[in-house]
Amino acid sequence: MPGKLFLRGRRFLTRPFTFLVVPPGGARTKAVRLPCWLVACAGLILAGLAALSLSGLIGGYRARSERDELLKLRLVNERQQRELASLREEAEEARAYLEGVKELDERVRRMTGLLERREDYSSRSGSRDSARRLRLSTSAAEEDPAEVRRNLSAVQRRAALARRDLEQLERDLQEHFKYLAALPDHWPVRGEVTSGFGERPSPFGGGRSEFHDGLDLAAEYGAPVAAAGDGVVVFTGYRPGYGHTVVIEHGYGYKTSYCHLSGYLVRAGERVTKGQRIALVGNSGRSTGPHLHFMVEKDGVLIDPLQVLKE
Repeated sequence: MPGKLFLRGRRFLTRPFTFLVVPPGGARTKAVRLPCWLVACAGLILAGLAALSLSGLIGGYRARSERDELLKLRLVNERQQRELASLREEAEEARAYLEGVKELDERVRRMTGLLERREDYSSRSGSRDSARRLRLSTSAAEEDPAEVRRNLSAVQRRAALARRDLEQLERDLQEHFKYLAALPDHWPVRGEVTSGFGERPSPFGGGRSEFHDGLDLAAEYGAPVAAAGDGVVVFTGYRPGYGHTVVIEHGYGYKTSYCHLSGYLVRAGERVTKGQRIALVGNSGRSTGPHLHFMVEKDGVLIDPLQVLKE
């Protein structure tokens, strides 16, 4: 049986194939006879060449795809590196901004006397949590830049709100301290109140009463007189009845007058501070002896100085 198959195969391979070659233009047709084995070999060679060509095409396509993919990855990596560099820069700016908020917070605390108590503002404003989130975010930036940017934006918003509130509080406190400094609550001299504000029997006798428009404070002749509050000296001179007088405008509707003086230590137009020496006690004008006559006006109306002087 195998011998018969071998003989059949041998006869097939040796059997010739006839190819007719028809030239163009009607020329004579030629017959070409080739053995079967030669045709088979040519077919195998052509098939091999086709396979090699196809393999080359596939390899070239894969190489181009890999190059394109590498280029895309390189571009993505470069973009992420730029984003990370931008995030680091923004993170540093945010940290600096938070430091500014912290300094402002401490400045406000010093103004209000709360620095020792350290009632941490960050626990109310979220700045401590924001700073912690910012540190975690920047360390994990390589993992999720988008999350870092969201956290960074949240930190910046919270810091901006905290700074705005603190700046407003600082302005309010500065204005309040300015008011407290101007408030004429400092005793101009340390002495006994010999006559209060309001109706009183006349110290010059005659059995009649009179309206006393200020406070009389006993003091030795030449004793220093202090400004009751911050302000500007608007008058120094002699007034009938009041003698040598200094008048200070403090703002906020307050004005003070210091009368019966023996000398001046300031001039009109000069700015003074609370407790600053401005004059000397005397006995000028209508007076029964050395003392200071102290008057306070609020919005143009005389008021009892004891309403504003510290107890």
